Amino acid sequence: MFATIVKELKLLLRDPVGLLLLIFMPAILIIVMAVTQDSTFKDMRDVKFEVFVINKDQGKVGKEIVAAIEASSMFETKIYTDEHSLRNDINSGKAKIGLIIPEEASSSLVNTANKVVNAVGAKSGLPASYAQNKALDSTEIEVLFDPTLKPSFKNSFKFALMQYATQSKMNTLMSRLGSMNGTEMSIDSALTQELYSALPLKEHLEDKHATFTLNSVQHNVPSWAIFGMFLIVVPIAGNMIREREEGSMTRLKLIPGAPVKANIGMILFYTLFCFLQFYVMMLIGTMLIPLFGLPKLYMGSHPWATVPLVLATAFCATTYGYLVGNVFKTANQAMPVGAIFTVILASLGGIWVPLEILPPVMTTVAKFTPMYWAFNGVSNIFLRGQGMHDVWLPIVIMLFSGCVMTLISSFISRRRIVN
Repeated sequence: MFATIVKELKLLLRDPVGLLLLIFMPAILIIVMAVTQDSTFKDMRDVKFEVFVINKDQGKVGKEIVAAIEASSMFETKIYTDEHSLRNDINSGKAKIGLIIPEEASSSLVNTANKVVNAVGAKSGLPASYAQNKALDSTEIEVLFDPTLKPSFKNSFKFALMQYATQSKMNTLMSRLGSMNGTEMSIDSALTQELYSALPLKEHLEDKHATFTLNSVQHNVPSWAIFGMFLIVVPIAGNMIREREEGSMTRLKLIPGAPVKANIGMILFYTLFCFLQFYVMMLIGTMLIPLFGLPKLYMGSHPWATVPLVLATAFCATTYGYLVGNVFKTANQAMPVGAIFTVILASLGGIWVPLEILPPVMTTVAKFTPMYWAFNGVSNIFLRGQGMHDVWLPIVIMLFSGCVMTLISSFISRRRIVN
């Protein structure tokens, strides 16, 4: 067993390209993906929108909406006068968000307020008979979006715009209600904000030490580290097939009991290598990633709980490589298939694509992949503040999967000897 461990270490060191694949490629993927996806995970409050506005309204409603947009920290306005130019700029991508306030904006809002006040007056016995014009009921504020703009950005602006419009609606309504008693009534923006702030939502975090929101670092560092562990299939399968072709495995099988010890030694070596590989990636997340202006990786309040989980994952990844090395007869078959199947497992396991956007059938299939359980277990520790006693199920599943693959590999190996 010890001789096999030394042999596998020498083989790994003699293959700098393979070592580069196992260490530096996951590290590069972690950095590149964390940097490129950082804006995707950012809070909308960190993004500044340019809103191109055409205000045709001569009343105060249009002015109030534009003033509210300008006062917001999320938006900055640019005034347009030519509607045709605005539409062309939106369609060409020069402008992302456009807003056209119609001429009848103030009149339409007053007309709606009149209907509300008339209805209130009729029920309360107060004299109220304001003019109503049905033609103004169809007046709309037109919002223009660049066709390539993400739905999340669109929804963010539309929600904010509804708040700004509500301010004008309340002012108009209060003015009409006040005139019923002969007094002028209005509500300023501070009081409107008080209404919005009433009965607020409070986000609860089980992990009291976690003060962050999900970001690209928290997702990409553990996910690509797990993906890198399963890439161990390439050197394991390559070495096994090379030894069979050169005859060294045949000579080893002539020694009673030697193949079992050699296989245990190989699995032990690569399990420890994958274990160290994972924590090298974690060091990159905590030490190197912040140098690129990204947040530091947070490993939860129980980081040592990852040790048994990572060992189980490393064992599963190693036995996966051991299985591929036994199933295929040539390196040209084993290494491409092993690498491609690793990519498929990563896609199904939520490493590349969040499971929330997949159809229900695919999320069910994902639970049969080892990467799903590995990533889910790490997320439970890093993000949900759980400890080792909470991630026993992923550990058991990874160990069980590794044992099943080891048994299948042994069966295939013995049949090859018989044949």
